[in-house]
Amino acid sequence: MTKNQIIMANTYPPYVDAYNKISDVFSAIKSAAVPTKFNQDFLTTILGLKSSSYFAVIPLMKKLGFLDPTNQPTQAYKDYRDENLSKQIMAGQVKSAYGDLFKANEFANKLTKEQLIAKLKTLLGVGDEDITLPKVSGTFIELVKLSDFDGKHKLVHKKIEPPPLDEKPQNPVQNPLQQIPNSDEVKFGISYTINLNLPATTEIEVFNAIFKSLKENLLK
Repeated sequence: MTKNQIIMANTYPPYVDAYNKISDVFSAIKSAAVPTKFNQDFLTTILGLKSSSYFAVIPLMKKLGFLDPTNQPTQAYKDYRDENLSKQIMAGQVKSAYGDLFKANEFANKLTKEQLIAKLKTLLGVGDEDITLPKVSGTFIELVKLSDFDGKHKLVHKKIEPPPLDEKPQNPVQNPLQQIPNSDEVKFGISYTINLNLPATTEIEVFNAIFKSLKENLLK
């Protein structure tokens, strides 16, 4: 037996029999307040998970570092409740709890079920007849589903929708330059008021002479 074969011999990594219940528990804790103690009463009363199959998840959460030895939630538990952080938090806890597996294959989370079982058989030194092996692999696979090992789970930002095109913004800011008319459009003018005292005459030549002089001297 090689060194790698005896690393985990007779020491099973975290597992539960009803590994299909894991996601229910971790989903429920996101919406509930953090308890003083995470126990069976909290599972059944607050989280509403009444089946006894869920009880085994409590020691699993201890091994994953979500609960301390006295069943008090850790900081990892509190951080996991943040939807934007949960997958990354779980990935970190899984890597720690299954450290020997990740030492044997740093991409253990990407192994197929068959590849994972083969690797666990080597590390645990067990044969095909081992009844615990399927529970270990099943638990690990379920935890991987709740994890993000690539750091791709980003913060979610609320999208701000622009106002409808036919809706004018309130108190629009006007460009001061838009208020100044083009210089070509600016025109100035001077008006005159001329009072004429016409002589009392009926000679048309007199009037023609007056208006001719007015035109030549004032209206140019």
